[in-house]
Amino acid sequence: MGAWGIKTFENDDSSDWLYDLEESSDLSVIETALNEAASEYIEAPEGCNILAAAEVIAALQGKANLGFPDNAAEWVSKNKSLDSSHLNETAIKAIDKLLSDKSELKELWQESEDYSSWQKDVLGIKATLKVS
Repeated sequence: MGAWGIKTFENDDSSDWLYDLEESSDLSVIETALNEAASEYIEAPEGCNILAAAEVIAALQGKANLGFPDNAAEWVSKNKSLDSSHLNETAIKAIDKLLSDKSELKELWQESEDYSSWQKDVLGIKATLKVS
């Protein structure tokens, strides 16, 4: 059984995505994850990747969430010169779709007693991406 927790990086899909990110030195892995939201329906693994990408975008802008993994923080530190601000709106829209009825991840969490905690965490990620 794979890892599965409320926080973004507490599942195998996000952890696997993070390995791909570590092999890159640009925003392509992040952009690819966000582009998954363009599909008609977002499967759970892709949803996990979208959330991971959104958290990395926030971290690149100095807004890393509590519990941000060390290896992700190391990648952010090495790549802090990358400007990810143009991806904020795309990430926000992707999160909105994850919270809609077009998301397997939402459906799976709705079946759990932790749905409200997961939803609160996802909304927190979204809030870090809002430009004031």
